[in-house]
Amino acid sequence: MKTNTRKYRIKSKFRFITFIVIILGLAIGTFGYISGNHVATALVNPEDQITVEVTAGDTLWEIADHVKSDNTDIRKAVYEISQANDIHDGCIQSGMILTIPEDL
Repeated sequence: MKTNTRKYRIKSKFRFITFIVIILGLAIGTFGYISGNHVATALVNPEDQITVEVTAGDTLWEIADHVKSDNTDIRKAVYEISQANDIHDGCIQSGMILTIPEDL
């Protein structure tokens, strides 16, 4: 009996190296994205925060306006609260506990 064994050869070193670089880039990017989401929350110092419970009818803009200092821009306050609580779409719900950085 004759077995058909194929020998694979790399015909183009450029294609092979490009393939390896792309695979490594995707792996590093995926790992960085997964681990990056946890690093941002771990670096926040709990002593520099206050918490607010969201009630019915509250908006992120109103909460930011209430907790910010007089010299802080309201847009910056909304952004900082969104970043601290991982809110990407600006939607908050009644019962949520928001972490407010004290430096607002």
